[in-house]
Amino acid sequence: MLAALFFAATIEQLISAGQYQQALDALTREEKDARWHLLASKAYDGLNQPGRAVEEAEAALAIAPRWEAAHLQLGMIFLARNTPEAALDIFNDARKLFPDAVVIRLGLGLAFKDLQRWDEAESELAACWPNPIAFDSLLTILNFRGKFEEARDLSERFTRTAPRDWRGHYHLAAAKDGLREEGKTIVPLIQKAIDLKPDLAAAHALLGKVALREGRLADAIPALEQAIRLRPDLVQAHLQLAQTYQKLGRTVEADKGFAMVRALKEKEAQPREKLSYGRGKPK
Repeated sequence: MLAALFFAATIEQLISAGQYQQALDALTREEKDARWHLLASKAYDGLNQPGRAVEEAEAALAIAPRWEAAHLQLGMIFLARNTPEAALDIFNDARKLFPDAVVIRLGLGLAFKDLQRWDEAESELAACWPNPIAFDSLLTILNFRGKFEEARDLSERFTRTAPRDWRGHYHLAAAKDGLREEGKTIVPLIQKAIDLKPDLAAAHALLGKVALREGRLADAIPALEQAIRLRPDLVQAHLQLAQTYQKLGRTVEADKGFAMVRALKEKEAQPREKLSYGRGKPK
């Protein structure tokens, strides 16, 4: 028993390190059981072979139909590949077995979010408190829907619970920006989020947005440029940077920026590839 647990932990470490093929190679030396199939599913998922990942997750469920981790793995494969309808089906089935499981409600909330079923998404994600992934998604929805006061209050509560987590500081800043508070109350929160997570493109973009809104154009440019370096597809950062250049009379750079915005929006409008789904099996 201890040897099996040690082996599973070793495979999990390989998967966490992104060594997916090595994990599969190691699995070939072991007897197949439910845990074997789950680990194989995670490895194939990491190798971007969703068909095999789904097959292995379903094989795990065939052996252990009441295993929460296998339901979660199966749903997340579809959720990560722009197929929230399938994920919702899988997580709804899992919820019948695990009505109080936070990870299953998180999966449901994320599926509802991707389907833009906002009220249901908010309900499921709020029930996962204080899970940081659920909080991040919930606050994204609240700020998107203009529920800035609710977003502010929840963010303040989260920062008291997890002061070293960037999410609370960033979303509190975003809510305050939505409420049009002065930059002097917002910028320290953004800076705190950046200190905790320097590669957070959205925080750099928000820093630039606030500077642009307040007419501090010289401050807006480096923040927005950094956001774009970190996330070249961040449309709002490109738009605000182009607007900043325009206000400064830098028309050539502004025109290039607006052209990039149009190109990114055209790309966003294109249909995204989905997995075919028939009770969990992609074709």
